[in-house]
Amino acid sequence: MMNTLQNMKYWSWMGAFSISVLFWAQLIWLALN
Repeated sequence: MMNTLQNMKYWSWMGAFSISVLFWAQLIWLALN
């Protein structure tokens, strides 16, 4: 149970990180174009 909770925490952190990276990449792309 503890391992599953830790795994979910890890994946949610990875998801939030990838979303923020995509958001900033799009912002920079729009600013350059």
